[in-house]
Amino acid sequence: MAIKCKLGAHNWNGCKCTICGKTRDEHHDWKNDCEKCAVCGIIAENRHDWSKDCDHCHRCGKTREGFHSWAKDCEKCSKCGQSRFGKHQMENGLCKICGHGTFKDETDGKTYKVVKIGGQILMAENFARKPDTGNYWVYDNHEENIIKYGFLYDFETAKSIAPNGWHLPTRPELEKIYQVLGGHAKEVYEQVKVHGNSGFEGVFAGWRSVRGTYNGVGASAHFWTSSSEDEKHAWQFKLGAYSHHAEFEKGEIGLGLSVRYFKDR
Repeated sequence: MAIKCKLGAHNWNGCKCTICGKTRDEHHDWKNDCEKCAVCGIIAENRHDWSKDCDHCHRCGKTREGFHSWAKDCEKCSKCGQSRFGKHQMENGLCKICGHGTFKDETDGKTYKVVKIGGQILMAENFARKPDTGNYWVYDNHEENIIKYGFLYDFETAKSIAPNGWHLPTRPELEKIYQVLGGHAKEVYEQVKVHGNSGFEGVFAGWRSVRGTYNGVGASAHFWTSSSEDEKHAWQFKLGAYSHHAEFEKGEIGLGLSVRYFKDR
């Protein structure tokens, strides 16, 4: 080793001394490849960021192929959310491969996005049909809220107005999906929120109390199940924007909650 280097006066080129070849970790150059220093060639592991694109590192731009996951949705990667187009194989409005697609309610002509989660095919938008009988409401009585949030229904109405071939899910049916999506309150929440990777798109439509007040728009989502707890209460599936939790909760059957129907098997 040169005397200059022995005395600590290395001639550094970033991380590497041009005289003796010694390296210093804090000055490696990862700009072109997160896992290989451009100056000294040292190799590191697990430094790439594939979170925004499974095949393209967000930090250095390095590419790889075959790491997207299209099994849950032929046109949206379930790992990173990347989209592609023209990959569904549609039949009667649904993709034969992943189950995503649309459903048209023949009663009023409205069309709803549909997704497949854990073997169940379900609506990815809140139901919004005016029933001939029963109780339903528009949040804050503002008609413009229908497009984004759908209607709020009481328990009995939600059970009775499902389109032909569809039904209000039981709590056990939703619990199966809950387990498929991780089985933990925060993990499931991240999957079912708007832009979550499951495709559920749980908009925070709020709820209506039995006294007629509206609450929680933008802060919570509440979906009826068909499972009763007793004569006055039934189970709902709830999402909390501030707690970041997805959980099951009892509610009075006179509440106004959102509805997502499941396709009959």
